[in-house]
Amino acid sequence: MLPGKNQKNAFVYKTSDRHKINWRVTDSVLANELLLREVLKTVPYIKGQLLDVGCGEKPYSNIFSVHIDSYVGIDLVQSLHGKHAVDIYASAHHLPFKKDTFDTVLCLEVLEHVERPLEVLKEIYAVLKKGGVLILSVPQNYWLHNDPRDFYRFTQQGLIELAKEQAGFTITYIHSLGGTREFLVDFVCKFILMKLNTGILGKIIPTALKKLIVTLPQILYIKLFKNTDVDNLFSIGNIVVATK
Repeated sequence: MLPGKNQKNAFVYKTSDRHKINWRVTDSVLANELLLREVLKTVPYIKGQLLDVGCGEKPYSNIFSVHIDSYVGIDLVQSLHGKHAVDIYASAHHLPFKKDTFDTVLCLEVLEHVERPLEVLKEIYAVLKKGGVLILSVPQNYWLHNDPRDFYRFTQQGLIELAKEQAGFTITYIHSLGGTREFLVDFVCKFILMKLNTGILGKIIPTALKKLIVTLPQILYIKLFKNTDVDNLFSIGNIVVATK
């Protein structure tokens, strides 16, 4: 089922039975599908006043909104995402909120873009209420994506060290986003995308055809393999649920 007219530009849309990634608006269908599957698993942890750090266009707001009381999104003015969903422009290094304000904090695919990840985690810890929940996702084996800058990659061991040992969180759940098989599919599709966008190919192949060439293998993979090849060695990324 394709997105309806009102969902054509939505990053995540809902069919009659489940949420899906909109292939029309991303070349990284597989990586984002893996993240979406894990985000859906975090819904039981979501509650109360929610802060979305690096919210972009709030792609998961339709999933979380029925489970919370309020949704505040912050982002940078220089973010490459659309600005229509941003409530407050602020740096993750200096969250403009009082201590013990939020019940839930989302920080999805953001920590790799900040200069001082530990400082950001400590800021999040401060604005969370006691017993509050952090939903954190980061890349591990993923291509450089300047949005606006890209500094770090994180293993599960690195996340545990930062979030638990240094920032003080209690880890409730940690899981890999895919494994070797998914990494290889993503890598090959990214390599094809780079080749299609350079040299003579970049000039003669229509944009719509490039999109089809890059996304179709990922869509077919998702349909063929319902279960991911999860391992830590070549995980595309990791997701953590942690409490204060």
